[in-house]
Amino acid sequence: MTFVTHMKGASERGYLTLPWGQVHYRHAGDPSAPPLVLLHQSPLSSATFEPALAALAARGVYAVAVDTPGFGMSDAAPRQWSIPEYAEAVWQIVDALGLDRVHLLGQHTGAIVAAEAALQRRDRVRGLIHQGIPLYSDAERAEKIASYAPGYTVSPDGEHFKVIWDRVRWLYPTISGESASRQVGEYLAVGEDYAVAYRAVFDHKLDVPALDGIPTLLLHGDQDVLNRMNDVVTAAFPKAPLVTIPGGTDFVPEEQPEAFAAAAAEHVLAHAEAAAPGFKPLYTASVEVTGGRGGSARSLTGKLATPLVRPAERRPEDEGTDPEELFAAGYAACFDSALAVVSRREKADPGPVSVTASVTLGVRRGGAYGLQVVLEVAAPECPQAELERLAALADLTCPYSNAVRGNVTVTIEAHGQGA
Repeated sequence: MTFVTHMKGASERGYLTLPWGQVHYRHAGDPSAPPLVLLHQSPLSSATFEPALAALAARGVYAVAVDTPGFGMSDAAPRQWSIPEYAEAVWQIVDALGLDRVHLLGQHTGAIVAAEAALQRRDRVRGLIHQGIPLYSDAERAEKIASYAPGYTVSPDGEHFKVIWDRVRWLYPTISGESASRQVGEYLAVGEDYAVAYRAVFDHKLDVPALDGIPTLLLHGDQDVLNRMNDVVTAAFPKAPLVTIPGGTDFVPEEQPEAFAAAAAEHVLAHAEAAAPGFKPLYTASVEVTGGRGGSARSLTGKLATPLVRPAERRPEDEGTDPEELFAAGYAACFDSALAVVSRREKADPGPVSVTASVTLGVRRGGAYGLQVVLEVAAPECPQAELERLAALADLTCPYSNAVRGNVTVTIEAHGQGA
């Protein structure tokens, strides 16, 4: 028996090395074509999209299917991640692939991750496709986090194989034996705690109204286990067309790859040149500089008036500052505020926080000037792992971080409790 995981020629495969581990992905098509990043449901892998990748490529889409961290052949996250952290990993992957603005397609768990990723970086999302998005009520999420996926215990007699087989057959009674066998293999590959991403979903309340304005398609089979949520989902996305594929289950990309690819590609190509969302000004600061690095800076409000001194020429008695110090002050203040914002959103209390920004001016390879930044985030009352998590989320929120991303190397050093 040959599983989809081992099909040859349908896609190329590769690994990306990221700060927390390696990510496995499959891709097909011309990299210069409109890119579609596909995120699978849990606890499965990108193999579920394999038959559809070539069909998407044939329709003029560059299709990239990713194994979520901890699933398929990707390394596991270092600890239990939240949905915003899974979403942050999506952008790390997109950056590592050298892609700019992309379409995101999420399947079940992957749909929640894709939607959150879109909220993090609206400027980089051309469109969304939800292949079954689980919009549970607060009560449903509380119930499911307590009992939905109890895990299994490996037994010497192999009884756990039957436990997983029975679960897969209970969830998907109509899929083929070959498909069911592959799903069981995916469960077993993840391990006893296959519910790690489920917990993140059930613990997360998606801000659906904030997604308004992003071109969105609802696409799934009429036998999908989440088809029962159609009324809830269509009400949540009233502007999104709904395409239902007759006879399709959760695995419609495997079962009917041409129909799936046709609907997805039509949406991607229709919004291939979608404009970036409008910029809503909140505040404008204007500073006039005369004399360059050895001159002076004066804000139009009059609140800032300082001489500028070249660092190499500065003497202890000199007044004034330099552009790098001014940039460091702005970046540190902004990052500190961003950390406060994400802490409130995550219902976290890091305690007293200080941020020190060190900005280094240097020469890049080739002779051009460039900058490097180190952000030291100190919160002595916050557990180290929690501070690292909050700092990573703040990096996605801070406008200074967003402005320099891809152009300036920024290193974040978290110093929490136990560091």
